[in-house]
Amino acid sequence: MKDTSHTPSRDGSRRRPRRTALDHFGVIALLALLIVSLVFYIRLASSGLLTTAVLAIIAVALLLVNAVHAAIQLPLRRSKLGKLVAGALALILSAVLIYVSAHMGDALSKVGEMFGRQLVENRQILVVVRTDDPAQELADTMGYTYGYVDGWNGEDTASLLQQLHQQLGDFPESTSSNPTDLVDGLLASRTDAILMADGAISLLEDMEEYADIGDRVRVLYTYTVSHKVDIDLGKTEITEPFIIYCNGIDSRKSDINATGNSDVNILAVVNPKTREILLLNTPRDYYVPLHMNGQMDKLTHAGNYGIEESIGTLSDLYGVEIPYYIRLNFYGLVDIVDAIGGVDVESPKEFTTKKMQIPGPDGTLEKKTFTFPAGPVHLNGQEALAFARERYAFAGGDNQRGKNQMTVIKGIINKITSPALLKNYQKVLNALPNSFLTNITFDQVKALVRAQQKDGTSWHVTSYAVTGTGGSDYCYSWPGMQLYVTRPDVDSVGLAKTLIDQVMNGEVPVIPD
Repeated sequence: MKDTSHTPSRDGSRRRPRRTALDHFGVIALLALLIVSLVFYIRLASSGLLTTAVLAIIAVALLLVNAVHAAIQLPLRRSKLGKLVAGALALILSAVLIYVSAHMGDALSKVGEMFGRQLVENRQILVVVRTDDPAQELADTMGYTYGYVDGWNGEDTASLLQQLHQQLGDFPESTSSNPTDLVDGLLASRTDAILMADGAISLLEDMEEYADIGDRVRVLYTYTVSHKVDIDLGKTEITEPFIIYCNGIDSRKSDINATGNSDVNILAVVNPKTREILLLNTPRDYYVPLHMNGQMDKLTHAGNYGIEESIGTLSDLYGVEIPYYIRLNFYGLVDIVDAIGGVDVESPKEFTTKKMQIPGPDGTLEKKTFTFPAGPVHLNGQEALAFARERYAFAGGDNQRGKNQMTVIKGIINKITSPALLKNYQKVLNALPNSFLTNITFDQVKALVRAQQKDGTSWHVTSYAVTGTGGSDYCYSWPGMQLYVTRPDVDSVGLAKTLIDQVMNGEVPVIPD
């Protein structure tokens, strides 16, 4: 075969071939790949998400890719096809790495903003009038008779009354013994305006005789009292077993900081070392002593006094420390489920929900009913919220609702831990800031992610819901009235404590048949 590695000159000597434009293209592609690879690696290393071992593997892979490309591009060859293909591939790979680096930085920035955020709870007292009342602002209520329940949300109500007197001067006041008498007085025109805690109207709607109260009254003015939540995390490390309070507030507002009835009360007991998660649901109507004063009340009412009160009440019930919380609201669930492309759940039976208020696509509330078949079903955001809220269609009432809530949470966990999330990650990032809030810091999350890379064992999730018997009793938050409550079953609470101990101690939780 003829040697073409050198070209003879006129004097008969041989000389090396000169670099062509294609050679220069290959060198430029090589330099671009080297620079982009270095920037990409620095970005990965600085993210804090990867262990040293994983970073070493990525570094070796990038070095090999660049070495192969250098071996192709640097030597002078007569055949240029390999250089052309390698150069094109290097530019494509560089573009991919640039895209990933840019989006990774944006994603990490947005995710970082969501963790470790301080919850600033907004407790609200409402000025409520009849729907047909002509008043459009507080100034229009000059001379109105204001009604309220004496001692109900005492400090906040007293503060609002003081503000009203400063703005309106003296006006007649009327006190009631309980919230239903208060509302009845307004509807019968014995009072012109009443003061109620935000969330009271939705609770009244659960009562048959007041199911249409939302259509008969309207909110004229909202008085807000803000409170910064500051829970001492102590020395708890997220790489050690820990407990998170998953809190879902019955708020029809998009404000993640709004207080309200705590309709979702799930403790997630997590052991990162054994990959065990226990989801423990406590019914919203559980009749328990409030942490702040020992008075008996429904667990859901604790949320009106802030997330710290809900955490304290559950801590007392189970005898555990709960350093972390995750707050979701109803708006948040709809947005998150839609962002991840829906969730798959198992419906316990065919059922139709009562008509309920659901956030629509434009954020306004819609009154709708939903029907679900028995068995596997795919849910969009509105359907997932309705599935998680319904309780009247089940003999088990709130107990079944708690199970359905955990089913939806499992569906969300399955979706966000699957590759399917990648195509919708931007929508998820946009949905989370106004829907999700936690005191877990991003550094703690990074530590947990790094710990997972050392052991590829999959997570095992166990669900359990404590039970009780239905009845009626007086509740601290609704003075002078007997409400439906669930009296705790001592044995189920005892089993819940055992399951918590098993997970925290590195055992597999065992629920007796």
